[in-house]
Amino acid sequence: MDPPCLSGVMPERAIALAPGQPLLSVAETNRLLVRHGLNRALARAVVQEAVAAVVPLTLAEEEALSVALLEQQGLSTPAERQAWLAARGWELDDLRAIAGLAERLRRWSHWRFEAEVEVRFLDRKPDLDRVVYSLLRVEERELAEELHLRLREQAANFWDLAVVFGSSPEAETGGLVGPVPLSAAHPQLAARLRAGQEGQLWRPFAIGDRWLVVQQLVHELFERWLEEQVAALLQGVPMAPVPWPGRSQEP
Repeated sequence: MDPPCLSGVMPERAIALAPGQPLLSVAETNRLLVRHGLNRALARAVVQEAVAAVVPLTLAEEEALSVALLEQQGLSTPAERQAWLAARGWELDDLRAIAGLAERLRRWSHWRFEAEVEVRFLDRKPDLDRVVYSLLRVEERELAEELHLRLREQAANFWDLAVVFGSSPEAETGGLVGPVPLSAAHPQLAARLRAGQEGQLWRPFAIGDRWLVVQQLVHELFERWLEEQVAALLQGVPMAPVPWPGRSQEP
C-alpha cells in the first residue's frame, strides 16, 4: 500500500528492483526494510562497502578473485558467465566488488586489529584453552579417599573406577571429559587444571556436595567493531570515515 500523499500526488518512484525500472519510493523501501527485518543486513552491507572502499587491490588481484568466484559457481564459458551476471542484474564492477570484498575486509581487519590480537588473546585465553581430563565424582568423602588411594597405588585404573562409582555423564565415558574450554569448568576445578601437569592425580576435593578426583584468538575483533557500526547506523548515527594508512580522515 502506498503511503499517504498530499493533493493526490503519488510518491516518486526511486528504487529499482530491475535495472532502470524504478518501482518503489524511498519511504516504501524503508518501510519494507524495517517490516521484514532487512535493515540490519543493509546496515552491515553499508559498513562492509565503506571498509572495502578504502582498501586497494591491483587489477590483477581483482581479476584473479573474479575468475575464482565464477569458477566456484561452475561457470566455465563466457555465455554461462554472462547469463549468471544478467540473472543478478550485475555489471562487471559488481562482480569485481563482490569477488574482492572478503579479501579487502581481511586486509583491513589485519591492519586495524593486529596490534590488539595479543591483548585480546590474553583476555580470552581461558575461553580458548581447551583441556581433556578425567573426572570421578562421588558423594562420600571416605569413598573419594579410598578411590584416590587405589589410583595412587595403581591398584585400579581411572576408567574402571569411573564406570563403577562415577556419576552421569562421566560414568558413561570412563570419567573422560573434553576437549572443553577451560573456562567451562568450575573455578576450583579450572584452577587445578591450569596449574597441573599431564598425568597428575589430585587429592579429593569438594565442590558443592560432591567429592572430586581429577587428572590431568582478528575476525572476532572485526565482527565486534562491525556490529558497533551497524548498531550506530540503526540508531541514526552517521558512520565515521573508515581509516586506512595514508588516507585523510576528513569527511
